[in-house]
Amino acid sequence: MKSYRLRERAHDELLPDLMLARGVVGDEAQKQFLAPDFERDSGDPFLLPDMDKAVDRILSAVKNAEAVCVWSDYDCDGIPGGVMLTEFLRSIGLTVRHYIPHRHTEGYGLNEEGIEELVQQGIKLIITIDLGTTEIEQIAYANSKGVDVIVTDHHIVQDDLPDAFALLNPKRPDSAYPFDGLCGAGVAWKLVQATLARLRASDNQIDWRGFPEGQEKWLLDLVGIATLSDMVPLVGENRMLAHFGLRVLRRDRRPGLSALLKLLRIKPSTLTEDDIGFMVSPRINAASRMDKPDTAARLLATSNAVEASDIAFELNRINDERKGVVAAIVKEANKRMEDMPADGPVIVMGNPKWRPGVLGLVANSLMEAQGKPAFLWGREGGETIKGSCRSDGSVSVVDLMAAAGDVFLGFGGHTASGGFSVDAGRVHELLPRLTSAYEMLRAKASVAQDVVIDRQADLSEISHAHRDLVKLAPFGIGNSKPLFMFPDVSIGNTKMFGKTNNHLDMSLEKGGSRISGIAFFSGHDSFTKKVEKGARADIVGHIESDWRGQSRIRVVDIL
Repeated sequence: MKSYRLRERAHDELLPDLMLARGVVGDEAQKQFLAPDFERDSGDPFLLPDMDKAVDRILSAVKNAEAVCVWSDYDCDGIPGGVMLTEFLRSIGLTVRHYIPHRHTEGYGLNEEGIEELVQQGIKLIITIDLGTTEIEQIAYANSKGVDVIVTDHHIVQDDLPDAFALLNPKRPDSAYPFDGLCGAGVAWKLVQATLARLRASDNQIDWRGFPEGQEKWLLDLVGIATLSDMVPLVGENRMLAHFGLRVLRRDRRPGLSALLKLLRIKPSTLTEDDIGFMVSPRINAASRMDKPDTAARLLATSNAVEASDIAFELNRINDERKGVVAAIVKEANKRMEDMPADGPVIVMGNPKWRPGVLGLVANSLMEAQGKPAFLWGREGGETIKGSCRSDGSVSVVDLMAAAGDVFLGFGGHTASGGFSVDAGRVHELLPRLTSAYEMLRAKASVAQDVVIDRQADLSEISHAHRDLVKLAPFGIGNSKPLFMFPDVSIGNTKMFGKTNNHLDMSLEKGGSRISGIAFFSGHDSFTKKVEKGARADIVGHIESDWRGQSRIRVVDIL
């Protein structure tokens, strides 16, 4: 059961107090935090190791009219980043193919079959998005075929680096770049900035179409989607990219996104990070989970309004199909959990019939319900088991897999999420190996903390507080959405809503003030205290706007 702790106030004023709690100290730092600035908050791209080499290679490709491939990951970082870089490279005169590997038949990253296909098409340069840092053998294969590889990535750097023509990753130990939290698309964006800086400073010996000063900022809608969707901190340069990304997105310039937002009944002019995270990103990710990653890329890239409407409808249909598959696996997994020992520190579960591409969502559901790292596996042909894992962040799934020995054929990811592959003959070893690894790392794992409530407030303060909170957005990792407690509130009428009646709406009243409270994927028994009409309770939640622009409470718990 969760326990809550009310944070002591440092200031009576809401904004300074919340910023201080998030590590933004001093008047100047707080002013800058509230007003992101494109020039000030952009790091010098040439501080990234190998950036000069990468730019030289791209300009050589322009000069020699070479065909180039942008090879991106199939998630909501790689696909927007891939579309962004493809658009840019075409704008400076290159012929570009955007290659997205099939999640189930090719798997994550570069592969020899795909590289061979590109070789047959005359590709001499591959630029990766959100992958490549650990792919030593695949890049060596590309080199053997006369193909140069420029890596743009942000994943954790291992001891050995691939022999890429250039490897752009702010997490490299030799990097002088001041911010290592960029997502994959963010690193690709630095390559765009560096290439434009070189082109604009050139003596025009290279024949390129030109890119007017400032025009590149229109690409920030795609960088913004990736930054808001990936597991990166929304501070520093990322906060700026997300801020201006949302600003461009609200201009509604992409027919595909416009069609999707219309289908989802979201106003582009009031688009928020929650709309991206809960509505747009899952649909982009659903495409690859359900075997059709190109659908998401075509949605973002199309300039045809009729085509955009068709693609948006298809992407939404794919997402509905994905929901059904996930719901069925979650139901089976929960049933199996009833027969498993309750005291194990790690959940390991699988079924050869489970689709690996959706298991991250199922693992997240189990992790949240059980409070333990969850590793789930499935198979789609062959002898290789593929899976996904999730953690609440108190222990890194990457550290767990690294400490489990040689049981994995491959693994990777971030602290809270990852993926892995294992030979079918060794899948039975996963539970004991990961359990031992957890016990070994337990001393290093951070102790679970109480949930910290930022502020106590009355219902009458909500509208004024919301106007201030908007200035702190966008919210995410490193800039969490403020959590409030509203004490001694009366619960009025309640109702379930949604296609499957799995969301709860309630009327909350106190001292003449009335406001709506909403809890997604929750029912009357989902909280510490049961929701009953006429009951009085302390409401824990976030302040937000509904689709009409009216303030409401996103309920987290009822005490």
